[in-house]
Amino acid sequence: MKLELKNIKHTAWASEETHCYQASLYVDGKPFAIVSNDGRGGADRDYAHPKFKGEYFDMFRSVEAHFKSLPNTPSEWCADGLPQKLEYWCADQVNDWLAARELRRMMRTQILFQKEGEEEAGVFGTKYYPPKTDGNFWRGRRILNDMPFDEALAIWKETAQ
Repeated sequence: MKLELKNIKHTAWASEETHCYQASLYVDGKPFAIVSNDGRGGADRDYAHPKFKGEYFDMFRSVEAHFKSLPNTPSEWCADGLPQKLEYWCADQVNDWLAARELRRMMRTQILFQKEGEEEAGVFGTKYYPPKTDGNFWRGRRILNDMPFDEALAIWKETAQ
């Protein structure tokens, strides 16, 4: 089962305890549901997408069964880990979308780089643009702007912790 969250609308000013968002959930490339949260700590809401054709509750049960079949997510709060749920997956997708949006915004205005040997120190920004690189370390710097976006995003998310 292939799940995608598309058309994400996020409202930062209304996000208190959870993300205030609305998005379309696609299952195997077809619109299935609209998921949303009001940002005040409650559970996500979901209802059938206007373009969804079929029995909504049967499909929703199969999505829930898909998440129950996945292994638990390791957690420091629970020895057995946390069970996979659609709501947790949606929150992770919104987090990934926000991180990618922030990285794109930063890359438009600055050159982002890491210092060799100090990768855990984070990502730095500058206006100076050195010669084009292949994304590997060059003169002690690795330039994220010259890397494939997925690799740069992985570094960005890892250092943002």
